[in-house]
Amino acid sequence: METKVKELENLQQQIRKFRPWFDGSFQSLSILRKLTEAFPEDGAVSAKTVEIRNLATVTCSGTARNNQALLQMRDKLSAAAGVREVHIEQTRGSAPLQFTFNFHWGEGTGDAN
Repeated sequence: METKVKELENLQQQIRKFRPWFDGSFQSLSILRKLTEAFPEDGAVSAKTVEIRNLATVTCSGTARNNQALLQMRDKLSAAAGVREVHIEQTRGSAPLQFTFNFHWGEGTGDAN
């Protein structure tokens, strides 16, 4: 019986280790989808890096054709379901404009889309 117990404990350790990779809710993909949908299709705003921490805090850096394009994208993202507290952290330059912003993700928050 000791052998079976050790085997089960080992399996439980493996499950704990890899469980985040097999989350059936696809949280990371849901976050990326909402972020992608906020970007204009004409390429006026583009992302260079996206970091998702703890499936709750998202940081994105990239370039925008101008400040107006960035603000329009921010407004669209702010209105998306699950997105809250969109905050532009940094902007540099003017054309193109380099930016970094972050937001919090939590399903069930924000406006319904």
